[in-house]
Amino acid sequence: MKDDKSHMGLLVPTGRLEALSDGIFAIAMTILVVTIEIPVGPVSSYPLLMNTMGNVIPKFAVYFLSFLILAVFWIVHHMFYVVKKADYTLIWINIFWLMFIGLVPLSTSLIAQFGHFQISQLIFDLNLLFIGFFYYLIWQYAVKHHLMAENITSYYNYVKKTILLLPGVIIIAMIISFISPRWSMIFLYLIPVLFVVGRRIWIPKKIRKNDK
Repeated sequence: MKDDKSHMGLLVPTGRLEALSDGIFAIAMTILVVTIEIPVGPVSSYPLLMNTMGNVIPKFAVYFLSFLILAVFWIVHHMFYVVKKADYTLIWINIFWLMFIGLVPLSTSLIAQFGHFQISQLIFDLNLLFIGFFYYLIWQYAVKHHLMAENITSYYNYVKKTILLLPGVIIIAMIISFISPRWSMIFLYLIPVLFVVGRRIWIPKKIRKNDK
């Protein structure tokens, strides 16, 4: 009760916001597969198949990267299960965050088709950077205005370091893109890897067992 009184303004349940977020994530993750285009030749032949596979395999790598990154953001967004209530400011911050989530299939298409150009990789990196930025705003706003449930304290260290880690990896990837756009994309695979590793390092073992 004390936390609710300390926050001025109308507080609303987070159920509809969670449903909207899950829907947008489901759509974005599903249409990512559209980035894998299969060229159609005039005649079906084995050489054409081999040539097509050579063109499609790099697009699969881009698809897997984007899908895994969206999966990471969807998982960390489950923090809303420990947000007791949301005000309209928090709702709008979340909506802007979802706007950049919805852009991921588009920025993924750019690097799938034009991955050898730096500008394509920078657009993809900036897309992820804005996602990380608005997620940071969501977390900071909810904590500052006492909208979190008390049991989040056990995960605070993990969430805080994850939030700070994401933009760090993305900024380094942007710098690498000036040298090699392809290596910039490969470097971004650190995001899902560090997310899994960080959970084992920054969350106490006893709490991880309780989550299972």
